[in-house]
Amino acid sequence: MKFILVEDLITRLENALVEMNIICSEKLRNCMMEALAGEKNDSACEMLSEILENYVIAQERHLPLCQDTGMVMAEVTMGIEVVLVGGTFQEALDEAIRRAYQKNYFRKSILSDPLIGKNTGDNTPGIVFIQQSPGNELHVNLLIKGGGCDNISALKMMTPGTTPDEIKKFILYELDKNANRACPPLVVGIGIGGNAAYALYLASRALGRPLGVPNRDQTYRRWEEQWKNEINQLGIGPQGVGGNVTCLEVHIESYPTHIASLPVGMVCSCHIFRQKKLSW
Repeated sequence: MKFILVEDLITRLENALVEMNIICSEKLRNCMMEALAGEKNDSACEMLSEILENYVIAQERHLPLCQDTGMVMAEVTMGIEVVLVGGTFQEALDEAIRRAYQKNYFRKSILSDPLIGKNTGDNTPGIVFIQQSPGNELHVNLLIKGGGCDNISALKMMTPGTTPDEIKKFILYELDKNANRACPPLVVGIGIGGNAAYALYLASRALGRPLGVPNRDQTYRRWEEQWKNEINQLGIGPQGVGGNVTCLEVHIESYPTHIASLPVGMVCSCHIFRQKKLSW
């Protein structure tokens, strides 16, 4: 058995959340620099340059990369031999959020109830998905998303026999309508299979895959690249000003599904892609 103190979880989660909100990852910076190098639209080049400058200023001045410091999601894979001492993972995550957001004056954006609630005042609670695995390891994949990019999420219950090209057309249609509202360039997560609820979870899990890590399956890996290229042909560009960089990467995840349905979910991140994985 592996015993993990909840206070240790809180400390590492808090530090990760602070880092994610203030420091642009090297992979994201490289993606944006590649986008700038390949961009031909003058307005798009100016916008990408300003985004890259913002990354530098945020880190130097210890300021948030974006005024929307988002809602925190944790995908947790917990070995059956792991024992948390002193509380639950949800309690650990919420305390880490509370400390990180109050100490650093990050914006608190969470309502206690979507219709009748008031602001919780500390950006809690976070969203937690937990699955078990063999062994004694604990892996936590953190994702912070602002409201703007979350608002363009989409779900469509397609029919058995739907082709990959038809799924791609659904993604292109949704992004053509809405991508400019989500602060592109985007990272696009797509979930295919499961049921309606699970397809959106799959899309979130796909979105949380680190930059530069394609699908392990060669066929899906090819679709990820093809669909990214076609999204970029929409011409929406950085912050919607036009150009050929609307999407940095497409990530696809699939899961077995019922013979009578084919659910497809899409979840996006804005150009402030905030993702980090921790392990114990």
